[in-house]
Amino acid sequence: MDGGDVSGAGRGDKYQRILDAAVEVIAEHGYFNSPVSSIAARAGVADGTIYLYFKSKDHVLRTAIDAVFSGFFSNIREEISRIPDAREQLRAVARLHLEGLAAHRPLAVLLQTELRQSAKFVADFSHQHMKDYLNLIREVVRRGQQQGVFRKEISDRVAAHCFFGALDEMVSAWVFTGRPFEPEATASQVLGVLFGGIATIPKDGRE
Repeated sequence: MDGGDVSGAGRGDKYQRILDAAVEVIAEHGYFNSPVSSIAARAGVADGTIYLYFKSKDHVLRTAIDAVFSGFFSNIREEISRIPDAREQLRAVARLHLEGLAAHRPLAVLLQTELRQSAKFVADFSHQHMKDYLNLIREVVRRGQQQGVFRKEISDRVAAHCFFGALDEMVSAWVFTGRPFEPEATASQVLGVLFGGIATIPKDGRE
């Protein structure tokens, strides 16, 4: 996922700093231990400035995460539009997923830990982004089945969940252990495991 600028374009530097600060502070201290005053201090603005742009701390967080996913989906669709082969499209998605989070550890911590502790957040907000992401992966899998590079009897839904789950686990392992990983190499290995399960088998039985 794109771990760079989490702000909305055209809103100004303060808007951007507030969104970035919210991700950093909440990742460090947790949602309930991150008052608006702490976010404002990290952003270098007065407390009241935040309320010029956002209704609440929840609104700040939701806007930041919404911007992240919006940018991520935009980057993916632009990237895969230039790639005809479904296998390479999946490889691009995996690389972008891992590169984005590896470049922005606070965002990774926020997504892998803090947000998952909030059933309300998952139900009201994160669920839709997850659904959109999985549907995008399913589209690529179905495209690969049409191209004859993925087995047609494999459920695109199961394949999409396996794909996401593998990448998600690699990020979680990094967040919880601190052990670094190389995004492109890791993406390649994850896809190697996945393709071994969904790739078509030549008629002569050889890989």
